[in-house]
Amino acid sequence: MVTVLKNFFLIFFAAGITGSGIAQDVSYDKKLGAENAKLVEQEMGIYHHDSLSRLVNAVGQKLVSRLKKNPFEFKFFLADSPEPNAFALPGGYIYITRGILPLIQTEDELAGIMAHEIIHVTERHSVKQMRKGVIGGVLQLPGNLINAVTGTQIGNVLNTPVALSSRVFISKYSRGHDQEADSDGVQLAASAGYNANALADALERLSKGIELVTGEAEKKDYFSDHPFTPKRAADIRNDAPKHKPVNSPHVTKSKEMFQGNFNKLCFGPNPKQGIFKDSLFIHPDLGFSLIVPSDWKTFNKPASVGSYTEKVDAFIVLNIVDSAKSAREIGEKVKEKAGKSEELIVQSAIDTTINHNNAYLLRLKSSDKNKEVLVALLWIEFEGKVFSLVGAFAPPNKQVVHEALCSFRKSQKEELETVVQYELQVVQAKKSETIDQLSERTGNKLKLPLTALINDMDQKNPLSENSQVKIIRSFPYNPH
Repeated sequence: MVTVLKNFFLIFFAAGITGSGIAQDVSYDKKLGAENAKLVEQEMGIYHHDSLSRLVNAVGQKLVSRLKKNPFEFKFFLADSPEPNAFALPGGYIYITRGILPLIQTEDELAGIMAHEIIHVTERHSVKQMRKGVIGGVLQLPGNLINAVTGTQIGNVLNTPVALSSRVFISKYSRGHDQEADSDGVQLAASAGYNANALADALERLSKGIELVTGEAEKKDYFSDHPFTPKRAADIRNDAPKHKPVNSPHVTKSKEMFQGNFNKLCFGPNPKQGIFKDSLFIHPDLGFSLIVPSDWKTFNKPASVGSYTEKVDAFIVLNIVDSAKSAREIGEKVKEKAGKSEELIVQSAIDTTINHNNAYLLRLKSSDKNKEVLVALLWIEFEGKVFSLVGAFAPPNKQVVHEALCSFRKSQKEELETVVQYELQVVQAKKSETIDQLSERTGNKLKLPLTALINDMDQKNPLSENSQVKIIRSFPYNPH
């Protein structure tokens, strides 16, 4: 199954990459980066936060200005992911997830992380990895998941973006590439006036955070995109004395000013993309709810949301389609295309209503008598938009998929009231109070060990008066 889902990337990215060198000039990197940047936006989303976006861009451009050779136009983004990570696309696209930001203490640490990713781009590490056939992450193209479930090309008649992975094109760099990005990145950061040890500080804190969250010491790497971090940190510290930072002013004048940019940073799942509460999905901004099978896994991306079995042999996915056409017009077009396929049998196609919303239901099945697979496609008109719900499954799952598809409805007031937004806020400590006392006073929702970690403080030591402390607060979510 996994092999089937990877086929597109293995074919697409390997095309034209031959021999022992890189055949393409940098225009190839730019084209590849631009194409995948669109996928990142669909897969993760771009997070908008004025002060942090300005900060990340300013630090990034400061670093880029120190490059001796730069054939790329660098662009810097905040990725709307709660996972702590940073990654680069070919051609100069650098992403910092909002999930890594709370762990960063200083501008020097942010610069160290960004410089590492910049070197991946300038040294064309992603393209070199593609030549070796090493591709990290899976983004399933229209219909690919149905193809995987059915073992056929049935999905090719559909236009349903589906993504189960939180990664798009994030190469699993070789150890040599990451070592080069660390060494040259530290040198780049120092040339822009940043502490050469700062990247090691950030990596060690990240490794400790993984241990706190998972309950296990990090054994290999973080999110499989970088080598074992304790070894990386040690190598960086050994190399740091060679790179004395030049005298160059920082973007922010102090640690306090740097961390002041973090106020109102979304923490954890972003309600703007909708949230799961067990098997109930609520999208407060679009105003709909959906109930998925309780024992299925779930995914939630800007372009799609859905649920699937552990074996990925059945799934349900929802996304918004062309609102310029009616549900029936869209469904009839797919029906016509399906009718021309030798692998599909059209079972039924009807106009219907789902919880007072006009809808069109198309039922298909595979023509393979040895492997009967059913496909249900439902288009629903709701609040001026047309939503597509697709299910692919074996006959035993017919009832549970039907119930899930028909559960689409307007969100109830009580459901919307349960949606909360978690935000990072910077507060000031009182004289001699502990993190425990400050958390109780300020309504901090983050566990104490993690609160100590994101502030690089000892949980037991009293805080200095007026020292800044990052905490997490919750608020009722108001759709924008």
